[in-house]
Amino acid sequence: MILNDDTSRTGELPMTDWSRDLITHSGFKFHVRPARPDDVVALGAFFARVTPEDLRFRFLSSMKTVDQDRLKSMTSVDHRQTESFLAVEPSNGAIVATAMLACDPALEVGDVAISVSADRKNLGISWELLNHITRYAVAKGVKRLQSLESRSNGSAIKLEKELGFTAEPYLGDSTLMLLQKRLDQQTSGS
Repeated sequence: MILNDDTSRTGELPMTDWSRDLITHSGFKFHVRPARPDDVVALGAFFARVTPEDLRFRFLSSMKTVDQDRLKSMTSVDHRQTESFLAVEPSNGAIVATAMLACDPALEVGDVAISVSADRKNLGISWELLNHITRYAVAKGVKRLQSLESRSNGSAIKLEKELGFTAEPYLGDSTLMLLQKRLDQQTSGS
C-alpha cells in the first residue's frame, strides 16, 4: 500500500483527523477532537469543574486552579510530539474531559494524562479516551505508553491495569506508581 504523508502506517485515519464521536459503556455520547488555541477559555472553565483531588492527581501538585500559561500550553501543541484531546458534550459544547499525550522526540515513549469533570465521572469517559489515545499513539508508531499516578488514585490505576498497563513503584518517590503499556506489538485495532 502506498501512503501519503498524512496517512498512518496502520491504515487509520490521517494523523490530521482524529476527531470522533464516541459512546461509553453507560451510553454517554461525546465528541473528541484535538484542542485548538481558541479553547483556552473553555478549558479553564472545564478545570474549574474538576475536583481539587483530581487536579492534584492530574498535575501531581496541590494547585487550586490551572493558570493561563498552562492552559495555553495545553491548547497550542505541536501535534507531532504532543497532542491534547478534548471530549466535548454535543448538546452544549462544554468540555467534559481532556486527554494529553506527550512523547519524547523519537516518539518512542508517550506520557498520558486524563482529567474528567466532576459532574461526568463514572460514565466511562476515561476508558474511551484512553482507548482513543492508545489508537492514536499506535498509529503514530509510539512504542510505549506510560502514566505516572499517585498511589492514592486507585480508580486511574485500576482503569489502566484493565486496559493492559502494568504497574510498578516509581523509583525515588514512594507516593507514585509508574504504569506502562507496550504498543510495539499491537495494531491500531487493539
